[in-house]
Amino acid sequence: MTLTSEVFTQATETDPAIQARAVIRTGQQRLLAALRPKVALLTELELGADAREAALAALTDFCTGSVRCHLNATDQALYAPAAGLPETRLLIRALRTAATVLDQDIDALTRTDNAHRAKTIAQSIEALLATHLAVEQAVLLPALTALPGIEPATLAADFTTLLDGGRLDRPAILDVGRDVTDG
Repeated sequence: MTLTSEVFTQATETDPAIQARAVIRTGQQRLLAALRPKVALLTELELGADAREAALAALTDFCTGSVRCHLNATDQALYAPAAGLPETRLLIRALRTAATVLDQDIDALTRTDNAHRAKTIAQSIEALLATHLAVEQAVLLPALTALPGIEPATLAADFTTLLDGGRLDRPAILDVGRDVTDG
C-alpha cells in the first residue's frame, strides 16, 4: 500500500522534483534580486566619491558573503553528487569553471580602487551570475532529477541548509584504490 504522501503526479507541483527545483529557483531569484540593485547603484548612477565608495563596499560585502555562500552551497549540494557520473561530469566541470571565473571577478572587485574598473567588474559579475543560474535551472536541475539514485528533495534540503549557514554530514572518505589485507 502506498502512503498518500508518496503519491504524486509527475511534472506537477506535487512532484518532489518540481518542488525541489522551486526551492532552488527561489534561492537563485533571491540572490539575483539582492545583487541587481547593488550593481545598479554602482553602475547606473553618477555618485559622489563617498557614495560610490559606500556602494562599492556594499556590493563587495554582498559578493564576498552571499554570492560566495551561494556558489559554495551549489557546489556542495548540487555539483558534488553529479560530478562523478558520466551523464553530468562535463556539465559539472563547465559549471565549476564558470563559478571559478565568478570568484575571480569577486576577488578583482575587492582589489580595485578604480571607479570605472569597479563598474565593469560589477556588470560582469551580474551577467555571469545570471547566466550561470540560468544554466543551472535549464540544464543541471533537469539532469539531476533524471539521474538514478539522486533524490531532488534531499538536494534541495542540503542546498537550503548550506545557504542558511549550516553544514552537511559527510560520511568518512573511503580509499577504494587502496588494498586492504586482513591481519
